[in-house]
Amino acid sequence: MPQLDRIIIFGQIFWLFFIFLVAYIIYTHFVLTNLSKIFLVRWWKLRKDTTQIVLKQRLTDFLVESNIQMLRKIYTKIKSILISLSKKLIQNNFNKSKVVLKDLNSLIIQISLETALYSNKSIKKSGTYSHWT
Repeated sequence: MPQLDRIIIFGQIFWLFFIFLVAYIIYTHFVLTNLSKIFLVRWWKLRKDTTQIVLKQRLTDFLVESNIQMLRKIYTKIKSILISLSKKLIQNNFNKSKVVLKDLNSLIIQISLETALYSNKSIKKSGTYSHWT
């Protein structure tokens, strides 16, 4: 076979390795560095996004939990105030049931307004509150 002739086989092997070495150097220097940069940037962006998502989730959970605790405290205080006031109104105005209901309604409206004015959360959106919306 003329391709495997002993006279020209060493030149063919030399040029094969030389061209392979040049192609390998070009590939590793230009192509692989760009690919590695792309993968590194994607990895950092994904890592940054996941940490931000986790931090936002933890902050949202904390805010919702503190919101729930604050609302529970407010509701227990309002409940105790309303119970004590209703007992006092019933004792004072035992025969005037319409006046008691009217006073209780005005008291509930006043407490609701004060809660809405002095709270930084909306009463309507208290169940779906999110820091980013």
